[in-house]
Amino acid sequence: MKIPLDLQLKLDYALEKLIARHTELSKSADYHLGGACAPRPAGYIDNDPLVGKLNHNWYEQIQPANQPVDAIISQILAQAPRVPADRLAQLKGSDVWVWGGPTPYWGGSMADETLVRGADFFQAQNVVYVYGPTSTKMLSLHSKYQKMLCQVNSNCRTPGALANSEEENAELLSRLSLQYPNIVGAMCDDFCTSFRYALLPERFEKIYRGVKKYNNALKVYAVIYVHELGRIHFRLVQEFIDVVNLWHWHKEEILNIDENLEKCEKNFPGKPIIMGIFLHEYGRSDIGTPPDLLCYQLEKAREFLAQKRIEGIIILGDREIKKWPASANAVKDYLANQPYRNS
Repeated sequence: MKIPLDLQLKLDYALEKLIARHTELSKSADYHLGGACAPRPAGYIDNDPLVGKLNHNWYEQIQPANQPVDAIISQILAQAPRVPADRLAQLKGSDVWVWGGPTPYWGGSMADETLVRGADFFQAQNVVYVYGPTSTKMLSLHSKYQKMLCQVNSNCRTPGALANSEEENAELLSRLSLQYPNIVGAMCDDFCTSFRYALLPERFEKIYRGVKKYNNALKVYAVIYVHELGRIHFRLVQEFIDVVNLWHWHKEEILNIDENLEKCEKNFPGKPIIMGIFLHEYGRSDIGTPPDLLCYQLEKAREFLAQKRIEGIIILGDREIKKWPASANAVKDYLANQPYRNS
């Protein structure tokens, strides 16, 4: 999208103010990334006793600096060109995945069925099970879904969940996939976060070989962020990635989603891509993603799906439904009430 220069300048100014406020607030000793939630009504009691610690003050503290950013983004979205509905694909349940699993972090829940609740909320047919242990108990709990990805690397795992090395965990998933046929692949979360210039292949080669050891049909998915494209060299690990899971860490990046997808295609030539949808915007505000921006991203996903440039979406995720009900319901309602489109 080509943003008018006057709006771009206003957005950049507002973002600088937001970043400064975020930096100031995050110096507090009780700050935890992803722990904020929407203001609760009087007398609200969470019915999940295993929910993690939440920051109930962050929204009120950050919103005065965040609101101008969201207002300008809304102005830009109002001027964005739209593709006619008959050129958009339907995001069916089979195209939709929900990301989640038991975690004490980011306001998540340690309940075994947290991802089940999230996937059923969005009526998704597929799940990305992360954070928790690779066990028959947890795989059985999610066996009703059409397709399932399971995390194999150590990044962001719940303490104690990864009992073995990454290679051994990958081999375990490969073996268990023969028992649970809905397992179609492995997810490597935050694939690039340990690297600044070029991804070294040794770690990922071991994971890749482990995933394929007992079931060569399994695919390895890698989380890649838009801001990493063009900054890090991926050439040495191309053969150890089957599918790219592309995410926008900063909400304003979604305004340039066309250019970002093109960059991803150039960085990973010939690789299938699946689009990530953040209900919680971590990069700038650390609160819920604006509903109108989420609907725009979903509309673009339908456009890319119709063009066969992506193979679906992954919604993150289960813990955000209670944290940001307006954002979660915007996605749920959009998926349930998509304008008429071709199949």
